[in-house]
Amino acid sequence: MRSNGVSRYPDPSRGNELPNGLIKVSVQQLGVSSSQFQVAERACVHLLPNGGQSTPAASAQLLSKMVRFSQCMRSHGVPSWPDPIIGPDGSPSFNLVGLHGIPDQSSPQFQNAIHDCGHLVPHALGGIRVRSP
Repeated sequence: MRSNGVSRYPDPSRGNELPNGLIKVSVQQLGVSSSQFQVAERACVHLLPNGGQSTPAASAQLLSKMVRFSQCMRSHGVPSWPDPIIGPDGSPSFNLVGLHGIPDQSSPQFQNAIHDCGHLVPHALGGIRVRSP
């Protein structure tokens, strides 16, 4: 990644790796644009374990943890929070596209639910993966 224009790309270490082998870091932290990152990622993806695809076992474990997070969100005042789905790349995410009833993320109701349930978000995700418009 560094030799392909992402000079701040860190070495992997325990806890900063996503299930697909990429490092949990934002493009802003890396000091590059999304397009610069994508070019480097395409050039290097063949070097990742399993070609950058999550293994079925890792995806299943991640999916199970994400389901527990969804259950917690619903029981803490966000009744329409969806269960995760598996995307075309094999990675689980929360599909909020066209979903009605999700409160504003800055609302006290949503913030309280995140506070109470955030510990259930798998550490490997580095946050909540959400598909939105």
